[in-house]
Amino acid sequence: MEDDEIRASFDGRARVKLLPDRATASNRHRIEEIAHALGYRLLATENLVEFGIRLVYERDDAPTARRRAELTIARLRAGGPLLPAVEPPPPPPPGPPPPAPSQHRPRQPSRPWWGAPPPPPPPATGVAPARPRFPPPPPGPPPPLPIAPTP
Repeated sequence: MEDDEIRASFDGRARVKLLPDRATASNRHRIEEIAHALGYRLLATENLVEFGIRLVYERDDAPTARRRAELTIARLRAGGPLLPAVEPPPPPPPGPPPPAPSQHRPRQPSRPWWGAPPPPPPPATGVAPARPRFPPPPPGPPPPLPIAPTP
């Protein structure tokens, strides 16, 4: 089977059955490469008494296989080769989803670790510190009350 004949067999159907003329290892390897490039994987190899072997391929619907088939078809339409010189790397995995909005308060900064230097003092603003709202307590007990004379 020629490459164009093999390629024409993989036309998007769910299953493709091929009866290769010569079932040599190199022919089977070439068929496998073309099937892989067009998004198919080998499902079964059937031994037929009269015809040799039948190769049954199944369409691979995984995202990487579909993308590989799209790139192969685009390369063929542009007049490029059926198989790339080097297999393209798989696409990167999707990034993580953005965090959901939270109903919680923002997290307070953690306390410094033991042995960490204390935070620097706030800068001086040139304003005197505020006075306390209540006067300080007296330094000792209050003096005794005078006793009034009795009549």
